[in-house]
Amino acid sequence: MKPKLFVLKMPFEEEGKFWFCTHCALIEGALKVNPQWEGHIEVHRIPFPKPRKEIVDILGEEQQWLPVLVLENGDTITDPVDITNYIAVNFGGAAPHP
Repeated sequence: MKPKLFVLKMPFEEEGKFWFCTHCALIEGALKVNPQWEGHIEVHRIPFPKPRKEIVDILGEEQQWLPVLVLENGDTITDPVDITNYIAVNFGGAAPHP
């Protein structure tokens, strides 16, 4: 099983305005410069409205925060810099500059 990365599908609408998630945008940028990552992880782009069924089915209703990387052992990483560092260390490619 591959790690599963969940990010918001962007842009999304809320209260008549269009938005993007800055944390998910960082992840999308890292995926853009590291296209090989998508061969090592499953990327799921989830609509903004809750409940987010795909997340609830794995992590429960209380943990719908995105982005989230769900590892093979069930552990999760939610910080976008930690997510991209984990993927870079384990699958190669460019990591965030310190």
